[in-house]
Amino acid sequence: MKFQSLQVKNFRSFEDISIDLSNKNVFFGLNDVGKTNLLTALRFVFDRDTRRNDFMDSDYFEKKTEIPIEILVTVDISDNNEDSSKLRARLRGAILSGQDLIYIRLIAKYDNSEMVGVAELFWGGDKENLQEIKPRGTRFDIDDVFNVFYIDSYVDMDVLFKRNIKKFIQSDTEDDKAINDSINSIVDELNEKNFKPFWSFRF
Repeated sequence: MKFQSLQVKNFRSFEDISIDLSNKNVFFGLNDVGKTNLLTALRFVFDRDTRRNDFMDSDYFEKKTEIPIEILVTVDISDNNEDSSKLRARLRGAILSGQDLIYIRLIAKYDNSEMVGVAELFWGGDKENLQEIKPRGTRFDIDDVFNVFYIDSYVDMDVLFKRNIKKFIQSDTEDDKAINDSINSIVDELNEKNFKPFWSFRF
């Protein structure tokens, strides 16, 4: 399973953006450039605790509540590993045998009478014809597939990566060692320049 892309529309500071993803991603930058907003968009899709807070009018880009928030994540399951097989089985009739991309879409229409936007989730192998993920109370089927964990951003990054290296990089290949060395080098350089710590996440 490989995360391929993320599209965010009408959410906070993002009117309409698309970015490529992989399974190892690091976002860094100055304050107020949208790092937290990007990660929060992902949290609304994959974290039921975040999702059940619903959306406020301030979550809509420039408070344009007449336009739904839309978050679309594309996942490649062509590798047919254990996780991909489990996800394909969970999708049941929402994906055909020849489809190797899964689209997970969140849409939140704002209800003016309730003054809140409630998330609806959809998934499947055909981006234009996705199947609704029916909620079971506060849970959706997607919550049985993806597990989210968080790391405090206000920590010493060098210590963080050394302590959690097995979570970030799970194989010991030469490629991963080179990536780890590169990350440590960047972290050292950022610490020397007294930059603020940056967000990181792994699926």
